[in-house]
Amino acid sequence: MSSAAAANSSAYWRLAGMSYLKYSNMCAEVVRGSLKEPFLTKAKPMSAVYYKQTKWSGGKPAEGGSVITEVVPEGGIAMTPGA
Repeated sequence: MSSAAAANSSAYWRLAGMSYLKYSNMCAEVVRGSLKEPFLTKAKPMSAVYYKQTKWSGGKPAEGGSVITEVVPEGGIAMTPGA
């Protein structure tokens, strides 16, 4: 690609005013929404998001301060962590 073409090109997600993460999540949602059985059942748990929150005190993680939280998108299937 020539330097003039590279200067005029940009990623579509950037032109749409989105972050790459938002664009990627949207694409994954569209793909999961287009799946048919049995692939739909296998892909649904992948839409769940987990995050771990740890309380810190004195520069060290506090005892028993970790909490794993699940964020389930609308229509998603709730699962237990590690299942």
